[in-house]
Amino acid sequence: MNEKLENAVPAQKPEKGTPEQRPETGASEQKSYQKVVEYVNQGIQDRKLKPGDRLPAERELAEELDISRNSVREGLRVMENIGILDSRRGSGNYVSMNFDSTMTDMLASMYVLKGITESQLTEYRFAIEWMAMHLAVQRAGEEEKEELREAIRNLQEAKTEDERIQYDRKIHQTMVDATHNEFMITSYRALTNFMDSYIRSMRRRIIKGMQSNHQLEETHRLLVEGVISSDLEMGLKGIRGHFDYIDQFKNIEEMRK
Repeated sequence: MNEKLENAVPAQKPEKGTPEQRPETGASEQKSYQKVVEYVNQGIQDRKLKPGDRLPAERELAEELDISRNSVREGLRVMENIGILDSRRGSGNYVSMNFDSTMTDMLASMYVLKGITESQLTEYRFAIEWMAMHLAVQRAGEEEKEELREAIRNLQEAKTEDERIQYDRKIHQTMVDATHNEFMITSYRALTNFMDSYIRSMRRRIIKGMQSNHQLEETHRLLVEGVISSDLEMGLKGIRGHFDYIDQFKNIEEMRK
């Protein structure tokens, strides 16, 4: 009887179905969205995708990668969250370079989770700025030089500490921008974005230790003049002086308790 039933009912092949109908749950769904991540990453690595390029529509990606549209959306969301894609309502998904906030969040979490100290942050920042000065004196264009002139002028004329912090950061970031090294620029911008409270605290300690901000601003003048006049020695003198003050007064609040 069982044998007759088996012969009477033909074996059914699994239907592939449309992207909307294709069932995916649990672990398989989780693995499927990674195909989108791999597709985008590989396209970038192969130079087939570049900033501003529009990705195929969700339906096309689902069919090409043989996954559901839900998996496509999840993969696109992952890439958008890390700054590689920009989703525009009614237009589609485009390759972008929105990395700043992602890197800032990552560094902020790493700072806490790994127990990174202020001294380690200062050493890393010094290493970037020291090398940046070597490149900036060679590569700075007129636009960056003018930005530095304006920033140091505004720093010297600032009436409040909040204004001075703003122009302090502008000077250091513009020097790094003048390297024209995108990896260095992006890394440094992410670093300073999450170090805002550190910069404020460090300026306060230096000014408290020296009982004046004049010597600190003199280091910024040397830094700016070094880049503008392509004078490496002067620029490095400004960098060295700036970080010497940080090292000298970083524990001033603890010492005076």
